[in-house]
Amino acid sequence: MSREILVKQGADIVWKASGGDYAITLASISNGAGRCGAKADLGAAFAARYAMTVEINLDVAPTAGNTIEVYWAPSHNNTTFPGGATGTDAAYKAGEEDEWKKQLLSIGCVVVTADADTIVQTQTFVFSPPARYGCPVVINKTGVAFEGDNNSHQLTLTPLVDEVQ
Repeated sequence: MSREILVKQGADIVWKASGGDYAITLASISNGAGRCGAKADLGAAFAARYAMTVEINLDVAPTAGNTIEVYWAPSHNNTTFPGGATGTDAAYKAGEEDEWKKQLLSIGCVVVTADADTIVQTQTFVFSPPARYGCPVVINKTGVAFEGDNNSHQLTLTPLVDEVQ
């Protein structure tokens, strides 16, 4: 008898300025600047893999091929995070982003198109968090600022659970 291993999606965990599970305020983030989101508890028994969907709206058209860098700051104790991440919705290491981000877990880079305002730049990545707690860090490398409307940006973390049938 053969068996299949299927992937089941768990409940989404959402970061946005308001109305999500956790806060991250990405409105008007300037080029080169970063933002740390609030820390999340993935649970005592958490999925081995997660999909992170990033949705960012840019204020004006960037140069195609520039990026939005996305990182994860894991924590085993829910109090200390690598790379200077705080676990709170706050600016990330202003002026020192490129130095401190090297200690974070890279999730991926959203490669942007030359579109702005009404076009949401989006991409989904799969990664494995090494600890129960963590927070996202987003760094703008697009050459332009993010849209000033808080409703234009969202990060969605979706557990990917393997199920044997």
